[in-house]
Amino acid sequence: MSRAPSFVTLPTADADWLAFAENYVSERLDTARARLGTLTADDALTATEVLAAWNAADIAITHAHQLMESISEVHPDREVRVRCTELQQRTQRFRTARDGDPSLYAAVAGALRDASLEGDDAYARDLILEDFRLAGAHLEADQRERLASIDDALSSATTEFSENIREDTRRIRVAPSALAGLPEDYVDAHPAGDDGLVEITTDYPDMTPFLDMSSDADAREQLLRADYQRAYPANDEVLGRLLRLRDEKARLLGFNGWADYATARMMMTDGDGIETFLAGVEAAARPAGEADAAMLLERKRRDVPEATQLLVSDSRFYIETLKTERFGVDAREVRRYLDYERVRDGILDLAAELFGVAFSPVPDAPRWHDDVQVFDVVDGDDAIGRIYLDMHPRPGKYGHMACFPLVTGIGGQHLPEGALVCNFPRGRMTFDDLETYLHEFGHLLHVVFSGGVRHSRLAGLSEQGEWDFVEAPSQLLEEWAWTHEVLARFAIDDDGVPIPAELVEALRASRDLGAGLMTCRQLVYAQLSYRLHRDIPEDLASASAAIERELDVRTPLDGTHQYASFGHLTTYSACYYTYQWSLSIAKDLFTGFDPEHLLDQGRTRRYRDTVLAPGGSRPATRLIEDFLGRPFSTRAYEEWLAGLAAPE
Repeated sequence: MSRAPSFVTLPTADADWLAFAENYVSERLDTARARLGTLTADDALTATEVLAAWNAADIAITHAHQLMESISEVHPDREVRVRCTELQQRTQRFRTARDGDPSLYAAVAGALRDASLEGDDAYARDLILEDFRLAGAHLEADQRERLASIDDALSSATTEFSENIREDTRRIRVAPSALAGLPEDYVDAHPAGDDGLVEITTDYPDMTPFLDMSSDADAREQLLRADYQRAYPANDEVLGRLLRLRDEKARLLGFNGWADYATARMMMTDGDGIETFLAGVEAAARPAGEADAAMLLERKRRDVPEATQLLVSDSRFYIETLKTERFGVDAREVRRYLDYERVRDGILDLAAELFGVAFSPVPDAPRWHDDVQVFDVVDGDDAIGRIYLDMHPRPGKYGHMACFPLVTGIGGQHLPEGALVCNFPRGRMTFDDLETYLHEFGHLLHVVFSGGVRHSRLAGLSEQGEWDFVEAPSQLLEEWAWTHEVLARFAIDDDGVPIPAELVEALRASRDLGAGLMTCRQLVYAQLSYRLHRDIPEDLASASAAIERELDVRTPLDGTHQYASFGHLTTYSACYYTYQWSLSIAKDLFTGFDPEHLLDQGRTRRYRDTVLAPGGSRPATRLIEDFLGRPFSTRAYEEWLAGLAAPE
């Protein structure tokens, strides 16, 4: 098997990561500095030579930033995490200075603006010149100086916000009776302590099953309150600072506010476009959301006759209860078929078949923790990428679920490498866990399959790309969780019996139960993301609570501060609308598949070639049209929203 010699050589788990990180970043920034220096030193370079030098520098900067960002979220040694965060900030300062450098801008613009370039070269040129404008390279010296100060402060605040979330796991202690309704393996994993109480943490493997299955309403509320208080009060001040800095930056660059700046590279037009889109989603989803809330409250009253409200901490439990009572879907029964290792192997096998690759284990590959599993992605005789699966919680690790690009692939130069960083249980998984696994794996496939793009500016899951498209491929892959043809391959109990077709049909029938309510909850997050940046309120707690009361159809948990641990406020900033926007794209893309034959390799491989492989080298609307043979339409999404209603 041939292999390009471009996989990054990581240290072993017990090696000197501090020295590695320092050298890795220094070497790449030295490379970038040298290549950028040629652009201002020689005004006779051709457009092709300018693009090549810029690309080499951009690759080096991007790789330094990506790996440091990833290791800062996962390394077990806090000292390493802190140092990688500092190096990430150093890299970001370098990039910011590059993009705001007026002499570099003049040199690059002079060589590229009127050059006769075609295809990817022309598209990369247009985006690079736009990046200079968005970084303020055209501003006067005093404005550039202030902008540099803002960017430095933004980098620090963003890091501080994320660290406060990552380092804050909360826990409650409850009576063993609170585990009534939980499966035996969960109960066995949570023995009572010397005080006779059981500890439940806000880590996903603890919290999700507990909220779904514990019949103790007070304990569920106590746990969710603990989760909603993570990173508070520390992040209250940090978020306020972040919002003010972003607003100042946007206005300094000539935008009306951060939302207009944040959408400058998006499919979405501007902040007003966000507002219009979310208003349309609310109008369509709210009737179903209110009907869902009424349905769940009615069911709650069978347990608590005097109940007058459906708390946020009630909804997951009663959705699962009604799925059992109306459709025969028992979350405990479903878990019997979802063992983590079988799910992992099943998803690897599924992706291999769908997309024409193999996942070859690399047991001796260096990694940051012994839990991490490494696979090369092989197409024919060639390795085309490498993936790292870091799938279980541990202290100090990133506490959510995400895909981190470690190395963006560049055609002919660097193979793509990405890590799934999740917090799944080591044994039984919920169906939500399975769906989430597929979602995040969709990101990972996007990282790998887009690794042949030549220009760094157009490659991979670039944060400078059309970020409101990035969730669509992941949301699309979730569809493969809902067919017996797929699940029977790896949803198998300990006796080797596959999940019954009748149970899968029941899951499908119950799929949209509560979807109106949960869409309204997504609107809370989306409007929180948008309005906090639009309004920059002095009292974040009051403003956030008002948004929740307006848009959620449940009764909120008063006195909590979930915005303090809303980690997407760093990466998505004002643009959390992306999840609903991308869902509309995913629904449209799914019309290009036959729901009854999801293992049709012809369609999945064409999807790989037309949507995933191009990365950011074409506008997202073009990718969609190339696959579907027609322009992007929101019709499938609108029909889904219109059909959301409480089951009879």
